Amino acid sequence: MRVTRAIVAVVVVLSAGVLAGSANAAGPSPFVVVNGTIQPATGTPLPPSGTHATLWHNGSHALTTVLGPGTLVLGAIGDHCDGWPVVRVSVDGSPVGEVTVDSTTDYGSHQVGAALPAGQHTVRVDLVNDRFTGQCDRNVHLAYARVESAPVVDTRFSFAVVPDTQEEVLTASDTRLRQRVDWLVAQRAALDLRFVTHSGDVVNYDTPDHVQYVRAAAALRPLETVGVPYTLAIGNHDGQVFGPDGERRSPAGPLLRDTTVFNRYFTAERFGGVQGRFESGKVDNAYATYAAGGVRWLVLTLELWPRRAAVAWAQAVVAAHPRHNVVVVTHHYLESDATIGQSAGFGSTSPQYLYDNLIRRYPNIRMVFSGHTGTAASRVDTGVHGNRIYSFLQTFHSRRTNPVRLVEVDTAANSLRTWIYAPYTAENFPAHDRTYGGIGLVR
Repeated sequence: MRVTRAIVAVVVVLSAGVLAGSANAAGPSPFVVVNGTIQPATGTPLPPSGTHATLWHNGSHALTTVLGPGTLVLGAIGDHCDGWPVVRVSVDGSPVGEVTVDSTTDYGSHQVGAALPAGQHTVRVDLVNDRFTGQCDRNVHLAYARVESAPVVDTRFSFAVVPDTQEEVLTASDTRLRQRVDWLVAQRAALDLRFVTHSGDVVNYDTPDHVQYVRAAAALRPLETVGVPYTLAIGNHDGQVFGPDGERRSPAGPLLRDTTVFNRYFTAERFGGVQGRFESGKVDNAYATYAAGGVRWLVLTLELWPRRAAVAWAQAVVAAHPRHNVVVVTHHYLESDATIGQSAGFGSTSPQYLYDNLIRRYPNIRMVFSGHTGTAASRVDTGVHGNRIYSFLQTFHSRRTNPVRLVEVDTAANSLRTWIYAPYTAENFPAHDRTYGGIGLVR
């Protein structure tokens, strides 16, 4: 919008029914705009007016009226420029909150402030973090402001983390992986199960007929049948490092990144919910999103001992989703004594590097899950923004049962509870039960 700024030398006030550059608006704009313009809508869903109000510098604001009672909801898209636009919202002359507009396409529903009482209210929206570099221009585009009755939200739900299953796919007669998946599907209503992830070493080694991948893929199919989204982290046994009979091959580093067979059997389309990947056609580094408990979630799966470029990609993903609560899943992060790993193995970076350059740096990273070593452990760290980071190890390498970590989140209580259960032997592991309050969810 900097061309507009160069042309317009005076304050522009465009009110209802005026559309800059167009006479074909579907209806009048609900906004009066100062130092901005009314433009044809480019986001979805299309607002009734067919327009949005564009604010393009910190002197821009838009005014409209709404009728209470209920929660004020702002529909907007933004132009990313070294960060997303932030708007300050005032109602009847009093500031009620700020909103980060973090989508270029979806007008969304950005709730702001406490519930409004009955009656008419004047809403003012100001852009507060304008930026222009010559290469990009940070603007915000307002589609609507309205009042919505607070929906009834089920604030308690769960997700599951499957540990290393490499011992469960060695023979056709071993039903533990499928039995665990069938149990999760059968319990999905009782648990309010919304997502399943796996912390790596899905298989033990590759064979010419790829039979372990075949068994794992078949065992996970029920999740797809009932529509429960899932993701799989890639472990050191999921590439080509280990060949028939579990022999370690050389050179381990390049073979660790050879995940061709894994990606043949496990795809983003199968997982459901995947929104982006570091490399096209590969799920080694990917993120999925879902909504539960009235808040947004992002599950970020990262390759083992990730390349620096993959960590940089992950930084960009987390930064671009500031209103999502991020769960990171990677094969090696915690050691058996709950310390953060220091070795890069035969990969590129260590778990400590991942903590220093990703985990601790972003205020919306909430949890980290890993396997690879030991049995089970947990720790709590504090990020640079003061947020608590809850990290959990679950590995087991069991040859007799099939543990799964269950995580229950209560967004109303701002708490999480986690426990480990093995449905094959109906076995609990109470030593690893944990409950945390005040977890600081992003809303």
